[in-house]
Amino acid sequence: MKRLFRSIIALTCAAAACVAAAGLGACSDDDDNNKKPGTGDNGGNEQSVTSHDAQTYKVTGSEDEYTWHNFVDGKCTLCDETTIFEEQPIGDSDLIDRKSQKPGTLTKITYSTRSYIGEELYKDQLNGKQIPMEKSAWVYLPYGYNAEDKNTKYNVLYLLHGNGQNEEYWFARSGEGGQFTPDSNAYTKGYGTENILDYLMEENMAEKTIVVTPTFYSTTEEYPIDKDNWRTTKYFGQELINDLMPYVAENFNTYAASGSAEDLKAARDHQGYAGLSMGSVTSFTSIWSYCLEYFAYIGSLSAGANSPEGDDFVPEIVEAKNTTYADCDIKYWYVSSGTSENPESKFDTTYIPFIEQIEGLQHGSDIASGDNCEFMTIQGTAHNYATWITDLYNFMQVFFKA
Repeated sequence: MKRLFRSIIALTCAAAACVAAAGLGACSDDDDNNKKPGTGDNGGNEQSVTSHDAQTYKVTGSEDEYTWHNFVDGKCTLCDETTIFEEQPIGDSDLIDRKSQKPGTLTKITYSTRSYIGEELYKDQLNGKQIPMEKSAWVYLPYGYNAEDKNTKYNVLYLLHGNGQNEEYWFARSGEGGQFTPDSNAYTKGYGTENILDYLMEENMAEKTIVVTPTFYSTTEEYPIDKDNWRTTKYFGQELINDLMPYVAENFNTYAASGSAEDLKAARDHQGYAGLSMGSVTSFTSIWSYCLEYFAYIGSLSAGANSPEGDDFVPEIVEAKNTTYADCDIKYWYVSSGTSENPESKFDTTYIPFIEQIEGLQHGSDIASGDNCEFMTIQGTAHNYATWITDLYNFMQVFFKA
């Protein structure tokens, strides 16, 4: 991997502790609650811990204390583990603004679906009727994509937004005066989703991939759904596998021979899902819970396997993965948090239980050696785009390569 800008970035950690606000993030000046023993100022942590076990993450001399890898220039300061992933925000480099000589293209699609959550919430009124609706998504096509070339197949990544955002977020496609435009404050350290994807594919650091950005919201005027209702995430998987994925398979050159469930399952090694915040919750309530037959690659960015009310999804997911979906091997699971958004809330409650209880997970970034998961902290970033664009840069280097 090309680590282009480590030498010019001073190791920093933001003093702001951030909480989600309309899916974008709001900050305060108190970082005390974000500290976890282990890695010094670089991760917002105390110096009381100087080492941990590279395989189990257990703090040296402790039976029940864990801490994540503290990567500096690709090497953990607590053990000998190394990584190809970036721990510094990609927005601090010139890559965020770099225009490719071989840019991909964006197109907007409209597909037919249903409000699956609406049908559940309003079932007493509906008496078995459905709530049909039309929804939109943006699709990134890599440079050189030719609709007529049916012999060249492409991987597909479904990339989801967070609470209060929509399908326009990742590619800043709200239009003039809209919420999500390249110059809006939604893009901490600057917008650059297309530039990053173009760069990675032009430099052969990522596989040629179609990127689809839908929305998990399925509200209608007649049957409104509260945008803060996290249960929306439980039903989006049905829309994904029943409606959106078949549409993409039928209309683009993907590895799925058709939009049938059988063909989509057969192409799972070429299909990935990643989501931020509430989109990360979706990775647990939908993808891990009942869509593993369709996806071999998963990204969970800035949220763990629990609900705002404290519901813990881990036991059910672990049971399902080790039994019903035992044959659905995970090619890669990327998990992340900015250092200023309480990393332990994802690490302690989700990542550690998963790697300890789910069979077949091996952490690290060396996919040639069988590594298929990692927990990354992005230094000095919070619950915002600066974290998530760095995550995209990272996980695209391992997705669809195992």
